[in-house]
Amino acid sequence: MTEAYIAGLATWVPKPYTTERFIEIDREMRARHGLEPGVSEMAASFARNTGIERRHSLHPAWHGQDPDGYPDIMTEADFDPELWQRHKFFHDHAERIAIEAARAAVADWGGDVADISHVITTSTSGWKEPGLAYAVIHALGLGQHTCKAELNFNGCFCGATCLRVARDTVRGGESGAVLVVAMESASTMFDFVDPKISTLLANALFGDGAAAVVVAPEGRWKFERAGASIVPETRDLLTFRPAIEPGRNSYDMFLHREVGKSLAHYLRERGGRKLLDTVFDLASGDLPALAVHPGGPNILEHVQAVFEQRGWPSDCLASSYATLHGYGNMGSAAVLFVLANTLPTLAGDKLAMFAFGPGVTVEWGYYTRA
Repeated sequence: MTEAYIAGLATWVPKPYTTERFIEIDREMRARHGLEPGVSEMAASFARNTGIERRHSLHPAWHGQDPDGYPDIMTEADFDPELWQRHKFFHDHAERIAIEAARAAVADWGGDVADISHVITTSTSGWKEPGLAYAVIHALGLGQHTCKAELNFNGCFCGATCLRVARDTVRGGESGAVLVVAMESASTMFDFVDPKISTLLANALFGDGAAAVVVAPEGRWKFERAGASIVPETRDLLTFRPAIEPGRNSYDMFLHREVGKSLAHYLRERGGRKLLDTVFDLASGDLPALAVHPGGPNILEHVQAVFEQRGWPSDCLASSYATLHGYGNMGSAAVLFVLANTLPTLAGDKLAMFAFGPGVTVEWGYYTRA
């Protein structure tokens, strides 16, 4: 059987802005929309407690500087543009950052684009057809027979899902290299009108960015195993819905405060314990490095406690925290950012990856140095 390897990876983000800038805009917009000051103070508290130092957005209204080619749909609408305007922004501009990340990953790989047989993309920020995969194929000059797949609106775990599908494709033995691209423009869907706690949390956590990975029959890191699980009794704890309520201009993400606790319980006591046992077996009892989805501080704290109980050191999620603090949670792209921040400088030879998202779903992968 043909084996699969991580052969190249890269990330790309638009311009940054600070958490204090986020709080400043949030406070001003909520006042304009007639919300009580207490809502703004709660939003500010959530934003500071994330530990995020820099966020990134395609929208120039956050930066107060050169728009970098993107139109400002936010300012005149008091950061509440209609849904069609948000969709149009994604339609017109989202593919740009997907292409930037894809080009960088191909450059990191160093291979011939003629050897890319498949492109797999994901986004939870919007869609169009022809979509992101089509745009990447044309921008990179890939062949007209390049296969494409777009796994949209799956949420934060789907960057890892795309990697699993890429691995299966390469191991099938009839493909060349597979290019995976995950991109999010979460700030396009920020909601400064809804006072629900889950909406305040979503605004505080998410940011824009794209990541790309080349999975190929040869490379630096062998993609040994991959899998996915659904955590029992968590269907309503983490959800993502379109705008199905009258007057709503953005998607509705619900993140229950019990998600981190439920994940920890799963990994400690339920089927997830068998998953960690599997990782131990693959590592022959060693402790592989970890690349864990930076879903938020609450999730990371609960999950880290489980890993520490199983023997990992207290800094085992340092790369995840660094990604969260430097970029925020970038949805499907976030765990790929952790991989990109971890693999190039990793001293050891083994790494386990875990991504979480709606369901609650756990995606995982296991890698060894080639």
